Amino acid sequence: MCKIARMKNSLTSKQKLLLATIIDLTSKKGSPPTLEEVRATIGYSHTSSVQRHTDALKNKGYLSDTRNLEVAGSESKVKIPLVGNVACGVPLLAVENIEAYLFVDRGILSGSPENFFFLRAIGDSMNATNINNMTIDDGDYVLVRKQNTADNGSRVVALIGEEATIKKYVPHGDYVRLEPESTNDANKPIIMFEDFSVQGIVVNVLKKGGD
Repeated sequence: MCKIARMKNSLTSKQKLLLATIIDLTSKKGSPPTLEEVRATIGYSHTSSVQRHTDALKNKGYLSDTRNLEVAGSESKVKIPLVGNVACGVPLLAVENIEAYLFVDRGILSGSPENFFFLRAIGDSMNATNINNMTIDDGDYVLVRKQNTADNGSRVVALIGEEATIKKYVPHGDYVRLEPESTNDANKPIIMFEDFSVQGIVVNVLKKGGD
């Protein structure tokens, strides 16, 4: 959950519900919700009831702003879903179920947080790549921007049938080479004529065991 600044006083059950709703809506939208959105989600009859509780939450240090319902301590962070594993070797089924959420600085995202997701890398076929001066090693968290097109040389998440893999995208007329960037010679390019699609572009890496 979001790190809350200066927990001053305990919350009532209604205040806890309201705060949890604000955090959840913020995570889904990528920006703080309006009073009306909170009212509709909880099912209150009037926004004045929401306002009364948000005023209390601000007084107790849980909200930094009651005008846009910004959670204290969360101003610079956004929550991005981790949606499974992806192979950096032999393609492995990418399970499209959210396992967890990872918090990242807003500044590393170019666009809405809803356009990004994390995958966990498996294998060593991209351990010699360079994404912001970082390699992709087994167990690393790979930040992906959703899109279905790619430029020559981009590192992509490619879906082959029902299996996903991270590779360097190199188009060649009628076919595409999905190339490993690895210190392990056992990793070979994958040649695709059809039956594959680009799911997104790798834009950053969170190293396993890093902060």
